[in-house]
Amino acid sequence: MRGPEALAYFAADARWSGGPHFIGMKVGVALLALIVILRLRRRLLVRVRGLGWRRLAIGCGAASTLFYVAWILYLSQTMPSVTVAYNWNMAWLALDAFECLTALLTAVFLFRNSIGAILTAAAFSTSLCIDALFDVTTAQQGPPLLTAVLEAVLVELPFAALSATLAVKLLAAAARGNPARAGQGH
Repeated sequence: MRGPEALAYFAADARWSGGPHFIGMKVGVALLALIVILRLRRRLLVRVRGLGWRRLAIGCGAASTLFYVAWILYLSQTMPSVTVAYNWNMAWLALDAFECLTALLTAVFLFRNSIGAILTAAAFSTSLCIDALFDVTTAQQGPPLLTAVLEAVLVELPFAALSATLAVKLLAAAARGNPARAGQGH
């Protein structure tokens, strides 16, 4: 038994579809990503030499990418397509509360001419995209799916695009040395 057959075997066994082994698998995949990065480090370090603190960030980003590729492949074969989600309502309430908080903080930071608005606008945009993604991918076929798609296309994604545009304009203004000018159309 190799590759997808082995993963399908484990996915069919309830002991492998959830629980503490996920933590072990995450640690194992993270260690594998770290080993790959360390094996490639000489070639990578030649390219990032002189980048200071960014070297660590680049290494973390590369290791995280390797981890997530392996993790997504593993999950695609082991996760059930239907499950019971406990605290489902709290998860959605928490996401909406986060969206509310990032929108509020963006408004407050804009009012104060703070560059913090760049981060909160980007977070608001990202959370709206995540909300739209999960609304659509978890919706039941029929009217619920149609409602989720319409909400994503007509509400969440347009607001995400506006917020992302705001973040980019604020970042460009901050790079020019004047974060307050981004909102004035200059």
